[in-house]
Amino acid sequence: MQMQWVIVTFPDTRDVYIDGVQSGQTNEILAVGDGTHRFDLGQPLDYVPPAIQVYVSGTTYDSPLEVPFSKVSQ
Repeated sequence: MQMQWVIVTFPDTRDVYIDGVQSGQTNEILAVGDGTHRFDLGQPLDYVPPAIQVYVSGTTYDSPLEVPFSKVSQ
């Protein structure tokens, strides 16, 4: 399994859950294995989409895959 790199973006600092496991924080480069992963920001559910599932491959630390979340409009 090759190491891949992602950056989960959100306006605030939040915990990032990868495949249900707390794995770091938003706006930091995070390491994952290659393959399909599910990303979410846990509670409170004040962001969209509620989760992102994406296949991660072919990334580098200098060019991570961006996984973007947005705040829910109040």
